[in-house]
Amino acid sequence: MIASAVCVYQVETSEGRKDYVSILPPERLSSRGLPPEAIVGVLSRPLDEGDVITPENFARNRIFVEFLHAAIARRGPLLPGLVAEAKRQGDGSVVVIDGRTRTPAGAVPPEDIIGAFAVKDGQVVPNSYLANPRHRIVSTDGFFRLPAELHAALLEELANLP
Repeated sequence: MIASAVCVYQVETSEGRKDYVSILPPERLSSRGLPPEAIVGVLSRPLDEGDVITPENFARNRIFVEFLHAAIARRGPLLPGLVAEAKRQGDGSVVVIDGRTRTPAGAVPPEDIIGAFAVKDGQVVPNSYLANPRHRIVSTDGFFRLPAELHAALLEELANLP
C-alpha cells in the first residue's frame, strides 16, 4: 500500500484564502495549476504548526471522489494484482480495501472499503465496479491509501488531465 502523500496549496480566492489538499505534488502540476479533479478537499481552517488533517477540519471534494472511483473502475481491471485475485477467487467479488485500515485480514470497517468489482469464472466482470458510498477519504486513521498500482494509475490520470 502507498500512503497518500498530501500537499496543501494555499490559494487566494474571491472568498479569501483557502487551503486545498491534493495528492498531486507540485512537480506534477500543469501550467494551468490545480485542476478540480486533483483537489481532494479543503481545510476548514489553516493548520497551525504540528496540526494534522482530521475529519473535523477537512471537507472532501465530490469532484475528486467521483474522479477517484472512475479511475478505479477504468484501471482496476487491468492491474495485475486485481486480475490475480480474481483468478484466485473464481466467483464473487474483489474488494478494494483502504490501506489505512487497522484490520486488513479481519472485519474491515465500512469506511475503509473503497469499492468492489464483481468476479465470474476468475475474471473481473466488465463495468462491474461499485463504489462504496460509506468510504471516507479522511478518517481518524488518516488519509485514504490505495494499493500501489492504483495509486500510480490515479496520479497518472490526474497528471494527464487537459
